[in-house]
Amino acid sequence: MSHAHNLSGHSVVMNIMKQLVYIFLTVLIFAACRRDNRQPLFDLAYPNFRFTIQAGESPVLPGAYAIRGVATNINFFLNQNNTDTSAISEVSAYSATLRCLDGFDYVFMEGVSVRICEDGTENCTPADEVFYIDQLQRYPEDDRIDLLPGLRNAKRDLFRESVRLEIVVFFAYSPPANYASQLDMVFRAYR
Repeated sequence: MSHAHNLSGHSVVMNIMKQLVYIFLTVLIFAACRRDNRQPLFDLAYPNFRFTIQAGESPVLPGAYAIRGVATNINFFLNQNNTDTSAISEVSAYSATLRCLDGFDYVFMEGVSVRICEDGTENCTPADEVFYIDQLQRYPEDDRIDLLPGLRNAKRDLFRESVRLEIVVFFAYSPPANYASQLDMVFRAYR
């Protein structure tokens, strides 16, 4: 009889433990899904960055295409929206598109990383990434790639007069032809 009593006591303890785990996970989920209290202020559009991916580039090393002296036009955006930098807490990547101007598809690509950093002689680093996409071999063949926004706050860079823009392309195999390409980006400023 005492053995049956121990089993029922064990069952009660297990039920209590399950309930505690359920409560803990519920609290954790609510904490992780806190409301986004940011208020969008305006978009910063940066269209028409052109570069060419050369035929026969080595698939071992990524191709890096740098554009120095990219004007941020921050004063224009601030004036157009009747605000100043003190009202902005964050500038986040919003949307970006890479497309081939010749209509070729990008089947030779494995991934893309778009980075912005201080406009100097130093290359941008992976920590400077604002847009990306990987595992492109899983996607249908297309001459247009919609990039994913990164999580980085780009405010520090986009409040400068100019930045260095780098488009880093990871190859699955060597490009079979020259690919005239265009990158269009949009960032969003938040209060």
